[in-house]
Amino acid sequence: MDHYLLPLFIVNIVIILADAAIGYHVAPALMRRFTPDPETADLSVRGMRTMLGGVVALYMFFNCLGYFRHNGIMLMAVTAIVMVDMAAQLVVKRKVGKGREE
Repeated sequence: MDHYLLPLFIVNIVIILADAAIGYHVAPALMRRFTPDPETADLSVRGMRTMLGGVVALYMFFNCLGYFRHNGIMLMAVTAIVMVDMAAQLVVKRKVGKGREE
């Protein structure tokens, strides 16, 4: 497993950044869909994007912790959590997009 730590660490960095990019664009669509007042929606979007920064920092922290402690299980867990998060965001984006078309 030690041979795969560096590639897994690098892949995690890439998918964490991709997850953050998806979340950055999904947040406004989600908030505008469920908040009728534009001013409230803008405040909600700013709050959600701030929270997104915190989540990305936690993902990166645990990714680094797993790598520097040579803990492959932790790196695999971070990978799984980020992939589930990314998939959930894409499902929400697709459902919100379908709701607008109807």
